[in-house]
Amino acid sequence: MAKLFDLIVVGGGPAGLEAARTAAQFGLKVALVERKTHPALVLRSCAQMFLMNMDSFYNESMYPAPQQERWVFPANNFSVPYSGAYREFFACHFVSPNARGRIEIGDYERNASGAGMPAMVFDKGALLQGLFDECVHAGVVFYTGRNVVHAVRDPRGITVKTAEGDRISATFCIAADGINSRLAQVTGLNRRRRFINTARAVSYYIEGVRFERSEAIMLGMSWERRLNRPLPFCLLPSVYDKEQYWLYVSGERDLQYLMCESSFKQWFIDARVVRMRANVVNNWSPAPEPYAGGILFAGDSCWFAEAENTGALLSGHRAAAAVCEAVHRGAADRAGLKGYLDWWRRNWPAAHDYREFLCYPLFNRLFTEQEYDYLHGLVDRKLTWSLNPFKLYERLMQGLRPHMGRIEQERPELARKISRFCPDMALQLIKPAARLGFPNR
Repeated sequence: MAKLFDLIVVGGGPAGLEAARTAAQFGLKVALVERKTHPALVLRSCAQMFLMNMDSFYNESMYPAPQQERWVFPANNFSVPYSGAYREFFACHFVSPNARGRIEIGDYERNASGAGMPAMVFDKGALLQGLFDECVHAGVVFYTGRNVVHAVRDPRGITVKTAEGDRISATFCIAADGINSRLAQVTGLNRRRRFINTARAVSYYIEGVRFERSEAIMLGMSWERRLNRPLPFCLLPSVYDKEQYWLYVSGERDLQYLMCESSFKQWFIDARVVRMRANVVNNWSPAPEPYAGGILFAGDSCWFAEAENTGALLSGHRAAAAVCEAVHRGAADRAGLKGYLDWWRRNWPAAHDYREFLCYPLFNRLFTEQEYDYLHGLVDRKLTWSLNPFKLYERLMQGLRPHMGRIEQERPELARKISRFCPDMALQLIKPAARLGFPNR
């Protein structure tokens, strides 16, 4: 016989744990179903960046409060526990294929001196453990090592079924099962979205890296000349050790080329890999609304690419608060959840155009190796500091626009490439990747 709760949360990441914690602390009887054996395990690639209040993200300006061991979300009036380590970094640098040219977002020296605002990486396992501990204290019932395969509406609300044979019923259900959401598939939510691509990548924790001004995010563009193709990578400090960095590339072959043959090989002379993680994700356009089949969606499950850890916490908290209000009012339907649906629409798709997220990686595929080096050599001022991934392309253009007259004179074809590019072109450029993907419709 199915067990009855006020709320079932599917997924034990930041969005799911925060939803369960909030609802239980507000007095609801909550169950959380998670496929991992423990929610605090971190098994997939994650940069573990904390998006600071240097720039509004989902119309929130979150900040860490290390002495209080909390993360604070002032616009939404809540905080979450975090007692783990931090490591500061001071800028975001686009690096050219010759490994010398940099377009710089943020003032590295000012932020490193304490006069500006550094950013931080954090220990995601510590974040998840803190949320889990507060969930346990609030009375959340955990079903770990369970794989949710289906959810159906019935007169009592929602019944969730697992591959292991569980049937768990509740008045409400929040799907926080991530970017490859099973519930977004079985409820038909994905059929109302545009499939973008299937992305695969590997991240490595490496030690022994040496290069100038290394306490920054390096969005590098190496070049594999034998195949005449760009080889993008992301390198940033790791929270686990001051000598350790997190490196994100598309796989082992690209790692070996980057470290041993590319113009960046001087950075990696003494480098060694100490740990690796991987991920395969399906990227979709945002859902028309985060609700389908009687289920409320939070975090990556209804968004494009990644909501980031801070965005996941935000949506998990707001979804749970809406459920608590609906339970109190006895409104066990979509109308009872309208507060969350309106908030999500206003602060997510209305605040961030997912096409802008696509612009940066696809804009960077337009150019030759020589054009890259040329463009990186033009920008000589530090651009406005932001870690908002939806604004990377705009920051890049902020640096290039003052030089467009010169580019038109010296490299007219390159100027035409830059001028023609727009968000709609990004969607056209990624169409071949969509045909090669594996959508979980």
